[in-house]
Amino acid sequence: MEWALDNALFVTLALAAIVLGSVCKGITGVGLPVLAVPMIASFTSVADAVVIMIIPGLASNALIVLSHRKWKLLQRHLPFLVAGCLGAVLGVGLLTILGDRALKGMLAAWLAIYLVRHFMGANDSGSRSLPRWAGALFGVTSGASQGAMGISASIVGPYYHLTGHTRSDYAFLVATSFLLFYAAQGAGVSQTALFTPDRLTIGLLAIVPTLLFTQLGIRLAHRISEQVFNRILLGLFIAMEVKLVLDVAGIGA
Repeated sequence: MEWALDNALFVTLALAAIVLGSVCKGITGVGLPVLAVPMIASFTSVADAVVIMIIPGLASNALIVLSHRKWKLLQRHLPFLVAGCLGAVLGVGLLTILGDRALKGMLAAWLAIYLVRHFMGANDSGSRSLPRWAGALFGVTSGASQGAMGISASIVGPYYHLTGHTRSDYAFLVATSFLLFYAAQGAGVSQTALFTPDRLTIGLLAIVPTLLFTQLGIRLAHRISEQVFNRILLGLFIAMEVKLVLDVAGIGA
């Protein structure tokens, strides 16, 4: 780990990133790892960011899943969910094999695609039934992304949007997918040397602020306009992308 647990600056920055991501998740339903992983990785390693986020990710998504409890919806998406869990374990393998520069390059590429899609106004729409093999393909890809980079929203979200669901059903299914993928990722990481005491401790420290600020985000959603929030979030994404690209190029700190 590049930063020791007794380094107050590192702990503060990591928790601040998780707090911002939790508020984002409360407001939009997604965004905790999307915001927190690149932010943490911008001042430490991708492995640090990915592993630290496992426990907060489990906590935030468990809260949403338990608040909805629409278990019957899961049967339709079992191929996606099972393949995703397998993919998450495979992704952990990539996390252990690939160097930090390669992982930051993947993270920067993912964030660049996200930003390009945003500026182009990409908006997948539709309500159709996908074949089971397609669901499994979406699943293993999103799971691998979760395991290796700690982020799978860019695949999970479009998958459920394509299959067509109400807003409430969508929130439950997305959160359930994240919860299962985080669990599989955590199981895989626990079998490696990645789950260091420092990373585990910071993850545990983040549980309470994650839950509190997710709830705060839910309340703020009624007070902050979507346009203002999106502008703030977009600015943060752009700043993180620049920092990650500099790191990959060997210019970052």
